[in-house]
Amino acid sequence: MGILTESQKSTFEENGYVVIDTQIPGTLLDQVIEDLSGYWGEVKPKGVSHADSHRIQEAWRISQSIKDLAVCPRILQILTELYGRKPLPFQTLNFPIGTEQAAHSDSIHFNSEPFGMMCGVWIALENIGMDQGPLIYYPGSHRLPEMNYPDIGLEPERKNYPRYEAYLEELIQKQELKPSYGILKKGEALVWAANLLHGGAPQNDKSLTRHSQVTHYYFEGCKYWRPVHSRGKRFYYKPKWIPYEGDGKGRLKVTRWLRSILNK
Repeated sequence: MGILTESQKSTFEENGYVVIDTQIPGTLLDQVIEDLSGYWGEVKPKGVSHADSHRIQEAWRISQSIKDLAVCPRILQILTELYGRKPLPFQTLNFPIGTEQAAHSDSIHFNSEPFGMMCGVWIALENIGMDQGPLIYYPGSHRLPEMNYPDIGLEPERKNYPRYEAYLEELIQKQELKPSYGILKKGEALVWAANLLHGGAPQNDKSLTRHSQVTHYYFEGCKYWRPVHSRGKRFYYKPKWIPYEGDGKGRLKVTRWLRSILNK
């Protein structure tokens, strides 16, 4: 018997995201915050790939608590139920405040063949309200066509990323996409599909924190590539997986939306 209800699976298929209760103990969530408390803008931890006052990337390498969230068995099982393949975590991002990031899809950073076999899981480490700069996302936008740099007339270079963001902002207006916000309770998580447009809402109260962790996952049996490095041909690569025990036995039923992607 699975964890997700049929209603939750339908929500993910129709909207491109679903909110789940991770059932992760509050003490573990608190420990993640504590593990990084001395690093925000002060000292860059050894071993991480990036750190500043707003985010730390790959902190699972220095914090067992962060790794425990990334490989949480309940989350891995939920992802298996949604995608029918073994999830492979490959990146963590930790935030102390809202990002106020412009809308984007994760597939512009981490793409796959077949398309769509990647997702993000955003865990609220504390209660999140509107004043803290919650996630902003656009239900149904995962159904938009695949948009890599050449698809929108841009060379795949980092300097063109602002033009990509501007293109999406115009597209959101043209398609009349309506935003939703990640008003989550501590321990809840938002699972979103690779092509879902999302970002960070304005943080109305700069004195507030918005502690959260994002883990990005690919899925077993795919090819993985990076659009920003794909000049002339696709840049395939092997991600550095976050290791975990278990082999994810059993391929569960794939949703109609994912089946349509896999059959293309």
